[in-house]
Amino acid sequence: MTTFIERTPATRHTYIRASFAYLAFMTLWIYAFANTERHVPGLIILFALVAAMAVHFGAGFAMPRQETFALLAFPPALALLGPGVNSLLWVPLVLMMVFPGAPLVLLGLWLRNHLDPHEVEDHWF
Repeated sequence: MTTFIERTPATRHTYIRASFAYLAFMTLWIYAFANTERHVPGLIILFALVAAMAVHFGAGFAMPRQETFALLAFPPALALLGPGVNSLLWVPLVLMMVFPGAPLVLLGLWLRNHLDPHEVEDHWF
């Protein structure tokens, strides 16, 4: 049985896949959930917010690099520049990227760096 760390090695391919998954999910999340003007049941709201939190944690875990934080600029930028998005949606998205988005990415990054096995050479002295 492989661990999640073994399934997401620190390679360029993994970073590209994780970045694409993050951008695709956040685009879908903004257009399908955040931009809606219809009544949404409370359980769906809870599920959508928890899913977004899990994606932020997963992005930090899959891409344990500081450049991952640059992805947090995408949802507010999409809200500002995207076609068919409410013009005032960028404000709450900025707040959501600052908290809880950035701490969740940081938590994923920290957890990955501390769970990743570090190899130490025997002839270090």
